Amino acid sequence: MEQFEKEEETKKTSKFQWFLFVVFIPLLFTISVVLLILTFSGINVFEQGKKYASQLPFVSQWIEGTEANEKKKLQEQIVELKATIVEKEKQLTKANDALKEKEGEIDALKQEIARLKAEKEQAQGPTTPPTEQTNTSRVDVVKMYETMSPKKAAEIIPQMSDREAVDLLSQLKTDKVAAILEKMDAANAAKYTSLLAKKANN
Repeated sequence: MEQFEKEEETKKTSKFQWFLFVVFIPLLFTISVVLLILTFSGINVFEQGKKYASQLPFVSQWIEGTEANEKKKLQEQIVELKATIVEKEKQLTKANDALKEKEGEIDALKQEIARLKAEKEQAQGPTTPPTEQTNTSRVDVVKMYETMSPKKAAEIIPQMSDREAVDLLSQLKTDKVAAILEKMDAANAAKYTSLLAKKANN
């Protein structure tokens, strides 16, 4: 019995080996050679296979179903992309509106600053440069002392600082200075005469 089973198993193995070496391997080799020849001949084997396979009822239905699924997926992706683009456009529009609003606020602030500056300048009136204003004041003071009586001037000048008094006396006419010094006491007259002499030498 065991020997019979071994013989049967040996026969099956021999048949499989015969099928493998005599039928399957030559067939596979032949198919490979045919595919290579067709490919070098410029024939798209897979496209032709798809074309002929689509003519078969079950295969064509399977191919159509696959293409329909792919087309549906592609359409869904297109819809999603369009929705994303619309959302991005809305965000961009909102950002542009916010930017315009900020620019409007900046312009309004600039106008307000300009208005306040104009009001301030109007309230202050025309301004004279410090140097020019100082020189004008000095000329006015000199004119005032030129027309003032020597006695009155002699009473006021000693109340000033030595520098102010000398600056004033140096701008007055010589005869006016002499008349003022005559009305001063001897000490002040001597002091201012000495200071005027030093200023003249400098």
